[in-house]
Amino acid sequence: MKCLVCKHTRMKRGTTTLPIERGNAILVVTDIPARVCANCGEPYLDEETARDVQELAKETLAGQIGYKKARGRRTVLVTTFA
Repeated sequence: MKCLVCKHTRMKRGTTTLPIERGNAILVVTDIPARVCANCGEPYLDEETARDVQELAKETLAGQIGYKKARGRRTVLVTTFA
């Protein structure tokens, strides 16, 4: 695999953090397994992990997003992938 950012070809196993914004809520998912570029640190998720993160976000944010909340007010939720 070639890094899309720096074009380096060496990847290492690691983890990443992904912020997901939905409405007035921001979910920060931590400890997501990823391939990480050894040169610039850009993370890459495989398809299965990406689907799992989407499902986790959907479950975590269910009922947490109130679209009628006052403008400018935000809720931040943090969850660990593992």
